[in-house]
Amino acid sequence: MVCLSLLIMAQGATTVNAKDAQTLTVALAQEAGKLDLLQNESALSSYGLVFDGLVHYGQGGKLEPDLAESWNVSPDGKIITFQLRKDVRFSDGTPFDANVAQWNMARWIGKPDFSWISVSENFERMEVTGPYTLRLFLKAPAPVALAELSIVRPVRFLSPKAVDAKGQQTSPVGTGPWKILQNDRSETVLVPNDYYWGKKSSIKRINLSVVPDELSRANALRSGDLDIIGGEWVAPLLPARAKALSTDTEVGVFAAPGVSTVLLGFNDTRGPLTDVNVRRAINLGIDRTSIAKILYQGYADPASNLFPPTIPDAGKREPVIVRDVATANKILDAAGWVKAGAVRRKDGKDLALNLLASDQVLPGSRRLSELLLGQLADLGITVTVSSLDDATYHDRRQKFDYDLAFFTTYAAPYDPQGSLSAMFVSTADSGPDGKIFVSKDLDAVVQTALSAAGDDRKEKVQKIYDWMDKNAAICPLVYPQRLWAYNKRVDGFALPPTEYDMPISNLVLKP
Repeated sequence: MVCLSLLIMAQGATTVNAKDAQTLTVALAQEAGKLDLLQNESALSSYGLVFDGLVHYGQGGKLEPDLAESWNVSPDGKIITFQLRKDVRFSDGTPFDANVAQWNMARWIGKPDFSWISVSENFERMEVTGPYTLRLFLKAPAPVALAELSIVRPVRFLSPKAVDAKGQQTSPVGTGPWKILQNDRSETVLVPNDYYWGKKSSIKRINLSVVPDELSRANALRSGDLDIIGGEWVAPLLPARAKALSTDTEVGVFAAPGVSTVLLGFNDTRGPLTDVNVRRAINLGIDRTSIAKILYQGYADPASNLFPPTIPDAGKREPVIVRDVATANKILDAAGWVKAGAVRRKDGKDLALNLLASDQVLPGSRRLSELLLGQLADLGITVTVSSLDDATYHDRRQKFDYDLAFFTTYAAPYDPQGSLSAMFVSTADSGPDGKIFVSKDLDAVVQTALSAAGDDRKEKVQKIYDWMDKNAAICPLVYPQRLWAYNKRVDGFALPPTEYDMPISNLVLKP
């Protein structure tokens, strides 16, 4: 068994007694980082402990007050007025008010780097109309503006004293329930923010301990060196490990319906995947039920849609595609892909595809790719797998240097807007995340839908999914369930609203 304390000592850090009755120790798969609100260089899961937003994304997608006690949207959707919470201070004692809120928002809203956020893309101006009243004016309605103002970064609020002369963030100082006492590559230590405006926790210290290896995290949980592991963006727990931990009487395993989708992305800009018939045949040739049962140990549900039903505006539910090798082969035959032995050919070219996989990006993707390789071989499709590190995977995906690649939707609170705009609109900057599918025709459908409001919106969003289905643009595989495991000394464990949140609220530690 690998003890967490040994792992931390090996990295030159000071060990902390995780069994202290007032200390909660949570695993991180990667270091928390500087928690800079404007830079994409830190683990998203830690921000919510330190920073608040105007709006909080609650259970089931309900938007709740956070630093904004209330808000009003004008009938035309172009003016949003926020009434801010009074008597709020940052953890350094700096008061929060409308001027501070305006200063914070001016750091990112309307800037090109944040055009992927519709409220930023449509920004016109702001006005402070009272000590605790901020009014936001938009050039065009942004129907998901309020949901966007609940996301992790960049929309949350930083103390004006935590920047240098150039306006660059120097330390993570927020209005949230916790403040950072220590932050390095092996551990982040947080203690309560004495100025916090909300309900105080009985926990006196949180240790976020970096344990990159998934097996080591599970062993440390069993030994009591860790209290909580899991979460898609915190410290992923593999389904097989969750199954094993579920037999341990000192460990609780929590599983719930997923909020993201694992799918195959098609590079339709080159090779065989420009043919819709090949894409349709691949969809028919994959056994999603076996993937969910075998690879995910039952901790996943076969996917039928781009988004699971836990996501707002996820569209009408389609039946899960049942694997049908015979029909898939007929589609390929009719499209002129002729079998030559075990491989199909057309116009002198083999039906051969390259699939990108990275266990660093999607844990378990190597095994998943091997299963898909066998299933698609039954259709006469040859698949070679490139198993890559995180950086190379993202680089090749961004450059469209592949035929097939695994993608995961962004999940709540970003979806459906986030994944639809970043991963499907050809002109949107998705950075290293790349695109699931690109088409100028699809661009128009997505952009029309995402700018719609009211009763019209659901109908237009559904047209996106209908277009994708007609053109076999996506290949959903599974909805991974949300998996966490915790030591039984943790009482009151409850699933956070999103996978970007830590399951800290209302926890009590037993002696």
